[in-house]
Amino acid sequence: MIFKIFKYQLLAFALMWSGFSNAQHDVDYSSLKLSKAIEIGLQNNKKLQINSIKTNLAELKEHDLKNEKLPNVNFHTGFGVRTNLRQYEEGFLKPSTKYNVPRVYYDFTLSAEIPIYMGGKLNNEEKKAEIETDISKLNFRKNERELRMQIITSYLQVLHLQEQQKLISDKMHEDSIVIKQTQALKKNGLVTYNEVLRTELQLSNHKMSFTELDNEIAIVEHEVKTILAISEDNEIHLDTKELFTDTDHIGLVDEMILEANDKNETLKIAKEDLHIKELDKKIVKSNILPKISAGTEYGLQYPNMMFFPPEKYLNRIGMVGVSVTMPLSDLFKNKQKMQMADQNISIAKLQIEEKENQIKHDVFASNKRLEEAIEKIKIAEEAIAQAKENYRIVRTKYINKLSLITELIDADNAFLEAESNLISLQINKQLKYYQLQYTLGNL
Repeated sequence: MIFKIFKYQLLAFALMWSGFSNAQHDVDYSSLKLSKAIEIGLQNNKKLQINSIKTNLAELKEHDLKNEKLPNVNFHTGFGVRTNLRQYEEGFLKPSTKYNVPRVYYDFTLSAEIPIYMGGKLNNEEKKAEIETDISKLNFRKNERELRMQIITSYLQVLHLQEQQKLISDKMHEDSIVIKQTQALKKNGLVTYNEVLRTELQLSNHKMSFTELDNEIAIVEHEVKTILAISEDNEIHLDTKELFTDTDHIGLVDEMILEANDKNETLKIAKEDLHIKELDKKIVKSNILPKISAGTEYGLQYPNMMFFPPEKYLNRIGMVGVSVTMPLSDLFKNKQKMQMADQNISIAKLQIEEKENQIKHDVFASNKRLEEAIEKIKIAEEAIAQAKENYRIVRTKYINKLSLITELIDADNAFLEAESNLISLQINKQLKYYQLQYTLGNL
């Protein structure tokens, strides 16, 4: 039975790996979409593969425990040479009577034993193995969601860096225009060479920032490659389009808490752990209950040892019966074990309450952070409008020589900071939305 299950699992794994290997050749790593990255991660991530094997092991253990209910069948054979039999009728120190017995001895015996009642221990261990399989599957699902969140976070991080890079690129283009205007003013003797240098320094700073952002993007993309277990031979670039969704609709906190409680794997695992502790108590209780088993034995034996002295004849004999064992000493020994089992149940119940309270807080906090992110964007949009107008006014004044280059650079930096802050807030809002969905168990 176990061999067949293992064989089918190997075949399924081989087919899955073959299909995945073929699919990898069709992947466009130069523009890797989020959905494809998640698909590759779920198939190829080492942590998930380990969890998958653990789930298979739990299922094998479950099947193995079911086999404990099957009969134990044994075959025994033996061969030997005996001495003659001496019988001491009047004690060991007195002369003995010698009986000649067949010198050669051999037997062929087939026996079987099957448990009938073990105090419920076998049934409870089988139920426990089923629950452990369910827990293993819940852990697998939990790790899948963690992987999705990790990949999504990396994509949003790259998107944030790319948007900042676009902003810096626009500023570099604008810097070039300002440099040309300043150089023209310098030729006309309206500004000093120092002001030309200040505008060129501004461009150099922006170029340095652009390079830093480029390197950060490369680092995050390599991190994603590592998470997805993609070969180093493949250069990947993340396609960050279509990452934004409608995040302004926020549900009622009480409804979201109920949704999270219903889907949260950690809470489900805690509840399953309580079931295991309750089964452990039943298993401990079974230690003081009688054990009943049925057995049979049938075989050939030479010589016939049922007579005295043994006779030189091959004989066969069979037996069928019931064995009852009552562990009397465990009536005392089991008291402390039962107390420990009760304590473990109490701990498991408290852990469930703790996780329910933690889920309530996580939902509340995630919801509040999303509301805060949405509100901050509205404020940032107003700040951009103000910074943009201020930059326009200062730049007009500078062209007309009514303001200094330092005022223009300060206004430019303030505008850049406002735009950069808005980008960060928009990405952060999207991240908070995904974090809320992760908390609710929807991711």
